[in-house]
Amino acid sequence: MISNRLRNFIISISVFLFLINCGGNRESGSNSKGLLQFPREQTLYVGGFQWGAPATFNPLAVTPAWPITGNMNLIYEALFGYDLLDGKLQGVIGKSYEFKGASLEVTLHEKARWHNGDHLTSDDVVYSFNLHKKYNTNFSNIWNGIVSVKKNGKHSVLFELDPEEYNPLVLLDIISAVQILPMRIFEIVEQKAFKLVAAETGAAPSNEDVLNRIRDFKNDVKPIGSGPYTLKTYTEEQIVLERVDDYWGNVLYDQKKPSPHYIIHRTYSSNDSFNIALKEGNLDISQTFCPQIWDKFQYGVGTWYKKEPYYKPGIMPALLMGISKPPFSDVNFRRAVVHAIDYEKIKQDAVYGYTPKLKPGLILPFGTEKVYFSEEDAKAFGTLYDPEKAKRILRDGGYKWGADGLLIDPDGKKIRTLYATCPKGWTDWEMTIKIAVEGLRETGIDVQEKFIEYQQWDNLLKRGLFDFTMKTPQPEQSASLPWARFDRVMSARELRPVGEIMYYNEGRYKNPVADSLLKNIPQMTDPDQIREAYRKLNRLFMEEMPIIPLMYRPWLFYQFSTKHWSNFPTENNPYAPPQCLMVGAGITALWGIKANN
Repeated sequence: MISNRLRNFIISISVFLFLINCGGNRESGSNSKGLLQFPREQTLYVGGFQWGAPATFNPLAVTPAWPITGNMNLIYEALFGYDLLDGKLQGVIGKSYEFKGASLEVTLHEKARWHNGDHLTSDDVVYSFNLHKKYNTNFSNIWNGIVSVKKNGKHSVLFELDPEEYNPLVLLDIISAVQILPMRIFEIVEQKAFKLVAAETGAAPSNEDVLNRIRDFKNDVKPIGSGPYTLKTYTEEQIVLERVDDYWGNVLYDQKKPSPHYIIHRTYSSNDSFNIALKEGNLDISQTFCPQIWDKFQYGVGTWYKKEPYYKPGIMPALLMGISKPPFSDVNFRRAVVHAIDYEKIKQDAVYGYTPKLKPGLILPFGTEKVYFSEEDAKAFGTLYDPEKAKRILRDGGYKWGADGLLIDPDGKKIRTLYATCPKGWTDWEMTIKIAVEGLRETGIDVQEKFIEYQQWDNLLKRGLFDFTMKTPQPEQSASLPWARFDRVMSARELRPVGEIMYYNEGRYKNPVADSLLKNIPQMTDPDQIREAYRKLNRLFMEEMPIIPLMYRPWLFYQFSTKHWSNFPTENNPYAPPQCLMVGAGITALWGIKANN
């Protein structure tokens, strides 16, 4: 057993290496492309989460490389992992949680350890959450509804919520997304950064300057986390993780180790390259859009379902509208748009059947949200694609058509040419936009598709500078659904003028009834009351149509190759959710898959 002095020395050396930004451990022995070779029967190849060369593995960076990102429990772990099959949270570092009034008590696993053998305690959890309060990070917004995060014993943490803004739904999302970091290591990182900034400026450093300096550190020499893997090496083409054989969490699996000794994320230049690699068995797990996935079944490729929709649907890509300006400010125009789009054609031609039949509203009519969906209200709304109904709504709203067949507004003015945008190269979205534009033009609305570079699209989206554009509100599944999806679409809580940046409700919708329901739903406990509140909110959505849902899409394109590994979770073998063996509760499958030789 090593002494504390020796252990502290080893930690100091590790942190020193961490701070000097040395490159990844690049070993000898590679193939003709310069990529390191590992025993195939011990290696799980994955793809679709990292696009381009990894720049940093620092969890406080703006864009850390895979797997140092939210919901990944491979190197750093969250307290809990979301399970999209039942909508519940599975324990990771956290053993259990319990709401007590306006507080949430989280009990930690006593056996949780860091890779260096140190105990993972409530000190690490409190420190990790407070980092996002101290610095303006990607997770700083978690503090909007949290008053404090306090130690409640060595293995217990107490989250205190603002009684005025009490929202336990958001807190459930937070404890399954924020990664817990080792306090002893990151405190030294902070101190070094502080001293460097102070020496450079000769003044007391601001937190912003310190954070910028912290973000300079790559953290690419076997980061000390608590998860089942650590970083072994990386190049521009691949990131290699190695199993931590004495991972503390093996105790949760009868001391069994994860099946792959190595997990390697390959980076390719396009979806087509990822899809070819999956077909050939060079990828075992892929999370990229793959047209006609059924054609690859003959090569040993599989998905969650053997038939349509093949993947587990859970999110709603939608057509956003800039509703603070005409013609979108007129609810009659928005309602007409709903009925002008051929959703079945989108299903077949744009996403190859990877979506069930679309129904009215913003609640999924299946899965964990089904309990809140009203078939009666959906039928009352009517058929979605109904061109004649679209024209009737416009006519009843005072619109007319000119000699050229184009729409004239109630004031007698010809409606200007409108543009429907999405990022260039997102082929399924481009096709969706083309189908939507085709239907709108047949209704007499002058619309043109316009595909633009991602950065331009993202900037215009956040500033509300668009007519029509595509986006997925709440782009991942979590415990707070369907509330979170409504919140991202209808909440005016942080409404800003067009031109200023917003990260949700980019169309600038505002309705006090919606705001009241969104505030009250998270505080409700009676199931019947909750269902009725969601029904009211969904009816309001269908009446107002601030956005136009276009499809039910999978959060993750979970697809696998059985050439080298078997026993992947499926609908008929649902021992783990279809979360690509590394996202949230999906990591359970790493202990279940089996090498074929």
